[in-house]
Amino acid sequence: MCAARQTDLFPTIDPSTSEVPPEKKPNASCPISPASARLKTKAMRSGAAQRRSPKKANVPSPWMTVYEVAVFFAVSVPTIWRWNRNNPEFPKGYVLSPGTTRWHRAEIEQYCLKLRGVTS
Repeated sequence: MCAARQTDLFPTIDPSTSEVPPEKKPNASCPISPASARLKTKAMRSGAAQRRSPKKANVPSPWMTVYEVAVFFAVSVPTIWRWNRNNPEFPKGYVLSPGTTRWHRAEIEQYCLKLRGVTS
């Protein structure tokens, strides 16, 4: 009884043929929706696919966000803001615009080495 179920669930496929079993063949009667076909052809005509920028290299930026600094020290974001406000030794963030503060990666790494007691 188990062998019958096994063959029903997983039909044997002859490795000499590359044909897909009939129940696994894609349904050719399902057409592409007209809207998606229009979008694809419009994108191809405009060259949008060719204008996409290549993937950037995984090079860290010299600037760190408050979230990145928090992950670096394994603390919460409010802790970073508290250290920035109350700890005179902690590197101060640079306000690039209202609501945008960044820290220099080199300053953060140097502060981390100072905390560990490593002198250079």
